[in-house]
Amino acid sequence: MSDTIYFNSLAQGLLKSGVKQLCDAVSITMGPKGKLVLIEKHNEPPHLTKDGATVAKHINLSDRVEALGANLLKQASENTASVAGDGSTTSTVLAKEIYFKSSQALQTGIGSPSEFTTILSDKVEELVEFLESKAKNVSSNDEIKQVACISANGDEYIGDLIANAMSEVGSSGLVTVEKSKTTSTELNLVRGIKLARGYVSPYFINDNEKSKVSLEDPLVLILSCKLKSLTDILPILEKAHQSKKPLFIIANDYDQEAIQALIANVSKGLLEICAIRSPFYGEKRNMILNDLSKALGTKVFSDIDEEEINNLVLSDLGSCKKIETTHDTTLFVECSSCQDSKEISSSIEKSLEDKNLSKEEEAFLKQRLIINKGVVAVLSIGANTESELLELVDRIDDALHATKAAIESGFLPGGGIALAKAGIKFLEDAANEESLLEKTVIKVLADACMSPLKTILKNADQPVDYIFEMIKESHDWNRGFNVRSEEYVDMIDAGIIDPLKVTTTAIKNATSVANSLLSVGCIVLNNQSYSNDVQLVQLSDDMY
Repeated sequence: MSDTIYFNSLAQGLLKSGVKQLCDAVSITMGPKGKLVLIEKHNEPPHLTKDGATVAKHINLSDRVEALGANLLKQASENTASVAGDGSTTSTVLAKEIYFKSSQALQTGIGSPSEFTTILSDKVEELVEFLESKAKNVSSNDEIKQVACISANGDEYIGDLIANAMSEVGSSGLVTVEKSKTTSTELNLVRGIKLARGYVSPYFINDNEKSKVSLEDPLVLILSCKLKSLTDILPILEKAHQSKKPLFIIANDYDQEAIQALIANVSKGLLEICAIRSPFYGEKRNMILNDLSKALGTKVFSDIDEEEINNLVLSDLGSCKKIETTHDTTLFVECSSCQDSKEISSSIEKSLEDKNLSKEEEAFLKQRLIINKGVVAVLSIGANTESELLELVDRIDDALHATKAAIESGFLPGGGIALAKAGIKFLEDAANEESLLEKTVIKVLADACMSPLKTILKNADQPVDYIFEMIKESHDWNRGFNVRSEEYVDMIDAGIIDPLKVTTTAIKNATSVANSLLSVGCIVLNNQSYSNDVQLVQLSDDMY
């Protein structure tokens, strides 16, 4: 069957239709009075959520060209959630507005897409710099609670829980969320470790909602060498398979053959596995692995000796209650032998006081400190029904990531006010521009910046234009409209705040996706059919 090709206006029209459908579904959740989205899941309970990234992931349009537009928009949502932990809905609304208004401007012949997108990218950088200059650093536990509370849609109990969790773990930010077996939600402190290393392949992911690998009660194998083939550790794989326990592998490096074989075993359901590369290099790596082995109750295997591997029993491997791995981090929860080594910790803390340390040396010492002193706060989430539990876990997970982002980068007035006021300022500055094209780009960006606030007001059934005019008249940067109480307030004093990292990441990702969509002049649909039964690696009925 021949390929199908769409050009220019026809291609853009279908892309816009897909973008609009996705944005309409996601934006309905925005703000404290936004609505829930009910998602059908095959062979699972229905999923209620207000998380924009979760909604976007479950939208699959039947028209293939519309689906391409929607999938490109998903990138803004998913990348923002991945980097900043929140802001997925904001980035989706921003991307749609930038794309639609830019496309409308380009139809007048004011400039080419490449000229328009170049200026747009430059203006976004100026916008980000302006927002950074207005950000306020987190300085108290009350402000941490405010960020967590607003990110959890105004739930003060959740705000308190997260604030308490963050105060317990300090700057390490080691907090994780799990489903409780009871109906109550509580905070527990356990020993744990965080490594700045992610999975070697996304094919290990078993939690597609959060794009992470989650292993319960796993075995841990630490190799201070390169894993060239699965045959080198076949006895361990067989014992893990027989015990029905997940296996987590840390090695210096992996041959592509070994990675492909691991993926094939995972895809066939024979094993539940995740693999990461060891952090750091040389002697630093050896010290980190030794610290890690003590915490997990195992040893470091410096080479793969056939006799030693054959005689290995499962109790020789490391263990912990849970391991969570994303594309760039790994969190070990409730390690079996993890104890606070006060002598080692105090020695490392003293070394960190040296102001002449290089960035690499500082990162190495901080990693050792986390391993030897790490405390993980576990938020156990309980609810009466499965649907309520899923919605609550989504909400708390978002609030947790937003709180971490605020501590890291500072915060701005929330509720869409910071972006809206930045847009208003940019409109005022547009009068100084000589080029009509630059004035138009600024107008497009400013209008897009106002769209999150307008969406929040629309979802709350408030008079959008009137409230917007009232906000424009106020020159106080922090003053805005509290949708929950329906009054004009100082947003920061009212606890309505957004992390700077979330806001800037959202506008950058939205602009990037909008620029890509604007530059499309032709779409090619490949109508050739492929067999879905092709295996990456041919395996026997047992292990490969």
